[in-house]
Amino acid sequence: PSLFLEAEAGELEGFRVESEASASAGAFIVPEATETSDLGPGTARARYAFTLDYDHEVVVWGRLRSPNVDSNRFWFRIDDGDWFKWRITVGDIWFWDDLHDDAEYGKPLAFELPAGKHELWVANSAATAALDRLFISGGQRPSASRGTDCNPPHSIELEGKCHPSCGSQNGTACGTSACAGFPLISAYDCDVCCQTEP
Repeated sequence: PSLFLEAEAGELEGFRVESEASASAGAFIVPEATETSDLGPGTARARYAFTLDYDHEVVVWGRLRSPNVDSNRFWFRIDDGDWFKWRITVGDIWFWDDLHDDAEYGKPLAFELPAGKHELWVANSAATAALDRLFISGGQRPSASRGTDCNPPHSIELEGKCHPSCGSQNGTACGTSACAGFPLISAYDCDVCCQTEP
């Protein structure tokens, strides 16, 4: 299968549709809820129905954007399966990311689905994460799947430049107290990054 779905075309409850020229079809969704929901899916729901003509293993991708590490996650599930937290990278631009379990970046979840009707559900976890488009496939990546010359989540695009993560520079700790007395590393994903272990 190879199926694109516009995020704003789903059955939406607790998500609002916003317009922007850089979004696919000029629109995207963000949760109306302002609270974070890290222990389980929040109250906002987006439902996307799709049909498979035959049994297939599918991988799902989302085109999304998140402004910072405090707002970089959604929840999702297929049919009545388990909910997974989908933690994403951050930056100024839209980019494609596979649906994976929490911070297991680069390890897309594959779902064995029988022929017939199915549902993909997305729920809120953080307030300002934005979802533009979805791609359901048998393993193919969406065209221009990265959408950036950077290498999310190891480096992300901010103000037209690639900024590295703490971990990609061998940083082992974040935070003022943890990094006290150690040389500091400039990183996009923590205010104070350092290497405390060799």
